[in-house]
Amino acid sequence: MQKGTHARAVRLNVKTWGGFGAVALLGIVDRALKMLVEQPRFDNSPIGWRYFGFEQFHNPGIAFGLPIPLWIVLPATAVLLCGLFVWIRHSSSSHRTTHLIAGAAILVGALSNALDRLTYGYTIDYIRLINGIINIADILVIAGLATFIFSKKHHS
Repeated sequence: MQKGTHARAVRLNVKTWGGFGAVALLGIVDRALKMLVEQPRFDNSPIGWRYFGFEQFHNPGIAFGLPIPLWIVLPATAVLLCGLFVWIRHSSSSHRTTHLIAGAAILVGALSNALDRLTYGYTIDYIRLINGIINIADILVIAGLATFIFSKKHHS
């Protein structure tokens, strides 16, 4: 870098790479479980207990099954992800590692669900949790957003 430029280099340490690895692994597990429940031999019989288990559900909506058309969801997802990366780019260096991992979680989760919507027209959910059914991609998005919110409050 030239002297006097304002570009900030991001040094990726072991913690950051470990976080990226964990997010990538969870993304792979999410895709594998989605492929598993879509197999014809999976008869959609719930597996597990009353409030926690494994069950196939085709979710045509977004969060909480809200019926928002695909032509709105996909462009809105792209705009929100772009905004997320602008925010990470301008975050302070003390938050950078946390924000990079949280952003990766949101990206992987959002892309996995967007891939479902593009391929099938719905999102494949499979984890029964109390009275709803979600997937690992949803958990990644929620965990990433919670990390952003709590890291901002903790360091404010």
